[in-house]
Amino acid sequence: MSYHVFQYGGVNCVIDIEKMQAKAVDDLTAEALKKIPSMQERPLPSDLEENPKKKKQEPLPINSMALFVTQACNLRCTYCYEEKTSGCMEEKTALRAVDWLLEHSGNIKKIYISFFGGEPFLNFPLIKNVAAYARKKAGALDKSVAFATTTNATLLDEEMILFLREYDVHVLVSMDGPREIHDQQRPFADGRGSYDVILPRVKKLLEVKPETRVHAVLVDDSKTELINNALKDIGFAEVTLLPASASEFQGGAEEGAGKTEQSRNLDGLLLEMEREAELWLNLVKNKDSKSLRDLRTKAQLSLPLIALLHNKKKHYACGAGIKYIAVSDTGDIYLCHRFVGQDEYKLGNVFNNDIDREVCLESPLTRVPACASCFARYYCAGWCKHDNSTSCGSIWTPSEEICLLKQRELELAAALICQFDEQDRTFLREYEIFPPKPCPLDF
Repeated sequence: MSYHVFQYGGVNCVIDIEKMQAKAVDDLTAEALKKIPSMQERPLPSDLEENPKKKKQEPLPINSMALFVTQACNLRCTYCYEEKTSGCMEEKTALRAVDWLLEHSGNIKKIYISFFGGEPFLNFPLIKNVAAYARKKAGALDKSVAFATTTNATLLDEEMILFLREYDVHVLVSMDGPREIHDQQRPFADGRGSYDVILPRVKKLLEVKPETRVHAVLVDDSKTELINNALKDIGFAEVTLLPASASEFQGGAEEGAGKTEQSRNLDGLLLEMEREAELWLNLVKNKDSKSLRDLRTKAQLSLPLIALLHNKKKHYACGAGIKYIAVSDTGDIYLCHRFVGQDEYKLGNVFNNDIDREVCLESPLTRVPACASCFARYYCAGWCKHDNSTSCGSIWTPSEEICLLKQRELELAAALICQFDEQDRTFLREYEIFPPKPCPLDF
């Protein structure tokens, strides 16, 4: 058994790593648990020592695809990780990609298609055609299809917004906060700021699709709270903040270089999480269900809280190359949308049924010693392969600052759970602040 013991607010907190549970203990128990050998002191599993590549696993069905309907973009974001091209996907390639996904989805009844770019709405006619074709083809196979898109919102007009509603498209808007920050980080190609163009379009979109989410890229760590509040004030249902990653096309870190010039100072994000933890505790103790529901959709700590409350154990950080792939404008298949254009991470082509994803099927928890011994391993699961690659030169190596961030997220979530008494837990259940734990018999 492996435990992580720490103190928060004068409380001894324990994370039972293998069970993904957290509880408060007395001083004697805390000291006893600290003496139990940690994973760092134990020998690594034999398969990690002797055969880091492990034996090949059976291919899993693929049911999710990011479709690069164009790789052109009308913005020039300062942190963009993509190579700018003018390439637009041809209709025959797009329709073949839909067929390929249906063929590789096996017995799974629902597939997912995300319209990606560049800025996808530069090729809106193709998006419409693909959506209609995919819905018809999926229906003929007794399957359903769900759509999503990531957009900078600069082009959204009434026709596009009505399409998003008609096809129930899940929309993620890229927007970086208040005008002064957004315009500095996300200018048009000619250098003009894009905030004043985006804002009225986003407000119209929110009127039709109030569940629309927003993603902000964090460049200046000291502005975390300002960015978060500005996006909440616009009316977004869910706000996510992530530190900027470097670009593979700009020459990232050297393989094995460890912490390099790509390192990021995340002190501001860590401080924001500490403030958020205090807010969670105050709202729970005051039984403020309305504010808690609002906080849940915009909070950094929602995911680790749910992970511990539901005892969720992840062996992969995401589905990249496992159940999810990205297709370039020429039909090439990549590990995920962030690797499009990088030949090293090309897995195949939609006009060829063969796909090589052996490397994707390995879990960092069995391959990487640092991940295997980390107390947050079942929460983080090795982090984003693209971020790892650009910051440390290997898809298998998370950066030190990201490790500290994910570990602290889990600690703060555990500390909150340790301070919830039975009355608090009853309140959280009755008011459905968090979704109920899934039944293991639900398929």
